[in-house]
Amino acid sequence: MKILMLCTKFSLSENDPWLTNELADSFQELGHEVTVLCLDWAAKPGSTRSTLKLGSGVEVISIPPVLVRSPFGFVTRILKWSLSSFSAYSISRKLVKQRKFDAVIGFSPAITMALPIMALARDKQLTSLLIQWDFFPHHHRQIGLFSSGISFFVARKVEETLIRKFDVIACMSPANETYLRSHYPIRDDQKVCITPVWGKETPLPGVDRTEIRQKYSLPQDRPLVVFGGQLVHGRGLEDLLWAAKLSHQRGSSVTFLVIGSGSLESLVEASIEQCGGNLIWISRIPRDEYVGLIKSCDLALVCTVRDVDVPSFPSKTIDYLRVGLPIIASVESSTDYGDYIASLGVGVSVEAGEPDMLLESIEALLGDTDKMKAMSELGPVRFKEVFEVKHITSQLLDMVV
Repeated sequence: MKILMLCTKFSLSENDPWLTNELADSFQELGHEVTVLCLDWAAKPGSTRSTLKLGSGVEVISIPPVLVRSPFGFVTRILKWSLSSFSAYSISRKLVKQRKFDAVIGFSPAITMALPIMALARDKQLTSLLIQWDFFPHHHRQIGLFSSGISFFVARKVEETLIRKFDVIACMSPANETYLRSHYPIRDDQKVCITPVWGKETPLPGVDRTEIRQKYSLPQDRPLVVFGGQLVHGRGLEDLLWAAKLSHQRGSSVTFLVIGSGSLESLVEASIEQCGGNLIWISRIPRDEYVGLIKSCDLALVCTVRDVDVPSFPSKTIDYLRVGLPIIASVESSTDYGDYIASLGVGVSVEAGEPDMLLESIEALLGDTDKMKAMSELGPVRFKEVFEVKHITSQLLDMVV
C-alpha cells in the first residue's frame, strides 16, 4: 500500500523522533511505502523546502509555512493557514498524480491542511484517515487562544467541513469519541475507531541515577517530579508552578523538574526564584537524552487546564510508561484519562485547578513505596500491551484496507 501522510510536525533528526515519525516508520516496516508531506509550522523564518529519505525508507518533504504579517492577529493566522495550505496543495497534487497513493492520513486540526484535504477527498481511489488529537477550535477558545466571535464561528465551520471529508476518524479514547459526535456533524457512513497515542519500543539507555543527576545539577537526595513537554497554553503549567510554590512554602522536599520549551518559558523562569530549590527548569533536549534524564526521576506529572470540556490524552504518557515512572495526573473533569491510567495500575489523578490537592497526592504516593514499586513495574508492561506503535498501525490498517 502507498500511503501519503499530511502533518505539521515531523522530526528530520532520527535520534529525536516525534509521534508522526514513529507511525510512518511502523507502516514502512510492515512493507508499505510511506511519503510524508510536512508543512512545518515550527520552521524558522527563511527556511526552504527540503526532501530526504530516512533510514527506515520513509520519504519526507518538508515545507515552511507562508508568513504574512498583519496588525490583526486573526488576519495573520488566516493568511498563514490559507497561503500555506495552498503551497501544500500544489505539492500534494503532483505527488498524487505521480505515485497513485492508496491511503492518505491527516491529523487534527484539519484546517492546517485544508486545501490538500479538499482536493484529495475528491479522489475516490484514496481512503482517507484523520487522527483526531485535539478538538479545534473548541479547546483553543476555552484556553483563551481564540475569541468567541466571528473568528471562532468561521474556524469551527471550516474544521467541521474538513472532518466530514474523511472516511475514517481515529479518536484517542471513548470520551474523545463522545465529544467528536456531540460537537461535530460527522456523516453516518464515517467510521470512528479508538486508537490511543503511541510510541516505539526501543532499547532504553543505561542510566546511573547519581551520574545523571550530577550531570544536570539536580539534587541527589530529594524526590524529583518531572513534567516534560511544550511550555504552552493548555498544558496546566499554572497548577504545576503553584504546587511548586506550596512545596517551597511548606518546607517540603518535593522538587519539580520542568523539561521543555515554548511560549510560556518566561512564566517558568519567573517562578523559579519564588519556588526556591523546589522548581528546576531544563530547556528542551533531544528525545533519546530526555528519556535518560526522566529515568532518573521518581514521579511523572501530567497537567491540563481547569474549566474546559475537551477531553485530553497527553502524549507525554508514553515515555513515562516506557521508563517505569508512576504518573500523577492533574486533568480536567471531562476527560477519561485519569480513570484510564488508574485502571491500568500506572497512576493516580486529581482534578485540574487544585494545586494543593496535587501536592498532597504527590507526597502520599511518594510515601507509599509498595504502590510506587508496583506502578513502576507495570508501566513498561502496559506500554508494550497497549501503546506500542505496531498495535496502532495494525488497528489503522484494519480500518483503511
